[in-house]
Amino acid sequence: MASSRGLCLCVVTLTLGFGLLPAQFLPVPPIRPYEIPEGTTFLIRLGQRVETRTARQGQHFKATLAQDLIAPNGVVIPRGSRVRGHISRSTQGVHPRLLLSFNEIDTQHGWEPLIASVASVPGEHGVKQNDDGAIESASQPSPSHDEPRSPWSRVTGVVGFFADHSVQLEKGTVIEIRLDRPLQISRH
Repeated sequence: MASSRGLCLCVVTLTLGFGLLPAQFLPVPPIRPYEIPEGTTFLIRLGQRVETRTARQGQHFKATLAQDLIAPNGVVIPRGSRVRGHISRSTQGVHPRLLLSFNEIDTQHGWEPLIASVASVPGEHGVKQNDDGAIESASQPSPSHDEPRSPWSRVTGVVGFFADHSVQLEKGTVIEIRLDRPLQISRH
């Protein structure tokens, strides 16, 4: 019995000693005046159409900021600043998916690395963002059992299954992205 208590005490000590604490007990890094903090969300606007049918892994795309980004010290990356990215993954089929990666942003003091994920595609009802940041086709609601069914309903369901499935983001589509790492702003 004493050895099991000692073992429990040893496990607790090792857990605390190796930093395996819950996130709420970890120290929060200080916000630096020349960086926009991790977790910040903001809107960008696509500069061209992107869709799963024609997208290739590694294909580059351009976007612009749809709103000002303001650092804690008041430095502004203005609306309209350029953003560069690439397609990390594009899959077709019944569940098409598009994974966008962001490379860099023009801060007016030079290009800085932009490490961010898609948070949402506001206003686009045909697509949704999943847990790993990929954009996918939104599921169509299934018909209600109360609705009358025609003899053709089964045929149209089969045709719909084989119809062209793709994720399409038109030029000008607004995408909300979330910083996965702080965005450094040059002090020039």
